Amino acid sequence: MRKIFPLCTLVLLSALSGQALAGANTARLNCTGSHAGQALTLMGDVPASIVEVDLKLSYGGQTMRLASPQAETSESTDFRHGVFRLEAALSGSNKLQLQAKPKSIKYKGSMGAGKLNASFGAILKNAPEPFQSALKGAELTCIYAYEV
Repeated sequence: MRKIFPLCTLVLLSALSGQALAGANTARLNCTGSHAGQALTLMGDVPASIVEVDLKLSYGGQTMRLASPQAETSESTDFRHGVFRLEAALSGSNKLQLQAKPKSIKYKGSMGAGKLNASFGAILKNAPEPFQSALKGAELTCIYAYEV
């Protein structure tokens, strides 16, 4: 015999499943390297299924925070096809653009399964002021971790 759930039960179950995912919509990004003999780091939370960011870029004794809602972000992630791009725009052309080197991406798991870990080499295509001229083209080694 087939049971029919009342509509309110289905709506409630849908709402609860959405809330369960809402708490884990970011991934952790940890990038390190050196440029012109100085340590360079980019660390923090990046979008996974929502567009929010909270990153810290450090270089030459200075640290800059890029966080939502001041930093408008977009991300394209498809590790299976060698794609990871992150952009955080502060205002106008003042933005951070990080792009993975496609052939360097190694990953295990999947977002659909609720757990993904990846490592890759990346290039800062653009960096926000006051780092813009010093860091454009800098290379980093990154670790990306997502878990529901």
